[in-house]
Amino acid sequence: MDNLITEFWKIKRYSVIKAGVAMMFLSVFMSYFYSTASTSVGWDFDYFVHQVIRQNCTYFFPVVIMLTASFIISRETTDDTLKSILTVPVTYKKLLLGKFELLFFLSIAFSLINVMLTVIMNLLLQFPGMTVYSIIIAMGRIIAANILIYLSVLPLIIINTFLFGSSLIGVAVAFVYGYFGTFEGSLLNWFPIKAAMILTDPYCGAEYDSVSYHISPAIIVLILMVLCSLALLNAFTHSEKIPNVKAKRIPKKVDRKRGW
Repeated sequence: MDNLITEFWKIKRYSVIKAGVAMMFLSVFMSYFYSTASTSVGWDFDYFVHQVIRQNCTYFFPVVIMLTASFIISRETTDDTLKSILTVPVTYKKLLLGKFELLFFLSIAFSLINVMLTVIMNLLLQFPGMTVYSIIIAMGRIIAANILIYLSVLPLIIINTFLFGSSLIGVAVAFVYGYFGTFEGSLLNWFPIKAAMILTDPYCGAEYDSVSYHISPAIIVLILMVLCSLALLNAFTHSEKIPNVKAKRIPKKVDRKRGW
């Protein structure tokens, strides 16, 4: 708990949080374009929320959470503060767990901002069906979807942290990982991104009569992702491996010669 509180104190200095909020806006804005471009579907508030969840899961939230994770986890090494932190009786595994807990709460915070933007956009679009009850249901679905996406991406975050230490590689992999969620097919019952959509979005796969999605494999694969994350974290921290991130070198100031 102390590590989590410490991480909360740090986030006020993180500019990446603003990037996450901007991407939550972009997911709603892209859903707006889908709503104005499609005339074959009877749009209402529930269907608009479906589009927001779809954009979050397949395009934006895997990138948001990977970018945020890469930034937060790398702060101790890029700022060259890790050596000082490890002098106190805190293991690196415990330090990482505090950061993962922070990412969990940031997932909820980003989701709440996403819900607020969705409601504001729906007021502008004037889709029918938005009530207090439907807003509460939408909030629960968006928060649940983004948390499940976080759990789906968590193994990639751990691998990128210890093996690559590159936000560019991590974001690129997360984007491709999320993009595969746009595909349709029975095999995708076992794909973590699609599993998050199956469990939180009743419209998932509704447009395709030949494809059937089921809750059981979706739950199983997400549980496996959590277990995989724990196994990877134990494996990397047990070997006392430090993340592959280079500390920034501050160039020495050269005194200017005086006179001729």
